[in-house]
Amino acid sequence: MRRHLSLVLVLFFGPVSGQSVSWLLGDAVDYEFNPGMPRHALAADQDHLVEMRSVGIAFNYSDATYGTIALDLRDPATGAVGSSCILGDSVAVKAVVIGPDGVAYFTGRFLGGGMELCDGSVVAGVNGGPFTENHFLLAWDLNNGGVLWIRNLSLTHAMAEDVASIAVDPDGRLWYLLRHFTDALVIQVDDEGNDVVERSIDGLRHLGTLSFDPWGGLYVSGSCENGTLSFGGGNFPVMSDEGYNMFVLRFKPDGTAGFAQFAEDITFQDPTVVATNDGHAYLAGSIFIGTEWGGLPVGGAIWGSNIFIARMDSSGTFEWTLGPELVPGQILGDVDRARGPCIDVDGSGSVYFLGMCRGLVEWGNGVTSGTGGTIDRNLTLLAVDASGQPQWAMSSGTTTWSVTSQGLTVADDGTSVHFMAHLADPLTMGGFTAGTVGQQSAITGRISLLPTGIGLEDGPSVLMCWPTPSTDVLNVEWPGAERVPAEILTTMGQVVRSATLSPGVNRIDVSDFPSGVYLLRTSQGELVRIVVD
Repeated sequence: MRRHLSLVLVLFFGPVSGQSVSWLLGDAVDYEFNPGMPRHALAADQDHLVEMRSVGIAFNYSDATYGTIALDLRDPATGAVGSSCILGDSVAVKAVVIGPDGVAYFTGRFLGGGMELCDGSVVAGVNGGPFTENHFLLAWDLNNGGVLWIRNLSLTHAMAEDVASIAVDPDGRLWYLLRHFTDALVIQVDDEGNDVVERSIDGLRHLGTLSFDPWGGLYVSGSCENGTLSFGGGNFPVMSDEGYNMFVLRFKPDGTAGFAQFAEDITFQDPTVVATNDGHAYLAGSIFIGTEWGGLPVGGAIWGSNIFIARMDSSGTFEWTLGPELVPGQILGDVDRARGPCIDVDGSGSVYFLGMCRGLVEWGNGVTSGTGGTIDRNLTLLAVDASGQPQWAMSSGTTTWSVTSQGLTVADDGTSVHFMAHLADPLTMGGFTAGTVGQQSAITGRISLLPTGIGLEDGPSVLMCWPTPSTDVLNVEWPGAERVPAEILTTMGQVVRSATLSPGVNRIDVSDFPSGVYLLRTSQGELVRIVVD
């Protein structure tokens, strides 16, 4: 019976991880006003970590800050900068993605007559005044630090209001998501940045992101009013009480319409969508009222805002939704999302969320974010497995209101998460501190993850623990032939109990443990997740 229970738990919990902060770095930003305005972006692959960050901000215009920005290539293991390209002098950050063969692509805006590149050349702007916005794409060769090409999209798309997102398809081709007022174009470019394929979406207000599945299916997220959302030859009516609707849609690989799903809110949102390696997709974003995706509910906000995470298949059927657990009549805390893409996925289908929380946020399964102090603000990272079970959360030390999470990127093998934040005070996380009091900074960090999933193929060698949750005594069955040292750690990596496991069933007293998620690790590398209630 115990073996059957343990095997079921392995399937239910899936891969879990031990986490530790590898490094935390800060770069000064010359700006003295609202620290919630600046924008930074990042992307990573196995060999590269690339940033697009604000260096000095001259002024705010519309919803963006404009000034000098840096394109940085960092070592993903250490954070050391290998090369940089400075763009000036009135440039705004938007998004970055890494394609094959070591090429990174960037998109953003610049104002006025031109944008100066790191080699001293100038990209001309469209005819207009000093506050005429120009939207650009730039390809940067990470192998030699040179700009391969740059294109002012506003020269050919004069009505463009935003380039919301960029992505690389399974064949390594770059696509960008361009918004006019109530319609959008999804455009593929060739190796020199020229438009070659164009798909349209009509009837929208805001855009989130775009993401490709392995077969070339294309997911797009955003928001729209009541009416009809049209794309790929299909028309999808939407009607809600308030008239503010989020959407997620999918183009089939041939460019025809697959599905569109909608959820109501009380304002226009820009949720993040990310496809997985098996063709599913995750959707996440902010909400202000209780809503539902595909008939699955998400609770509203008791205090300020709330967030949701949802998983769907390629037909648009939602498998689960997740949000903070709400206690009627109690205000424990709340959470908001990163300004940029707020989720990313690893190759096993686990999803990771980045945001800021106040107070205490309970995700379920014994996983929490924050400190419990109602005025405390913490940067928080949440990991959720493919079945919708929260696995762990990591929070920074308490910060002030002047910290904004920016975005994250997750290694495909699930071994690391890189993230960015903007702040006007120091940020402490996992024993590291970055930033200076009174100085605004762009913060970049790496969290190393130790994959701890234990599959059924391990057979009788699987380390088994029960019951879960445990309250007083944890039973641990060690299938080895020899005694082995073991440790119980918090999800922050702190050792809270040492023991020696003998062959057979061992009993470990956990009655004095605070409620939460822990990791049991043997000296031979076996690792299993436990919950104490």
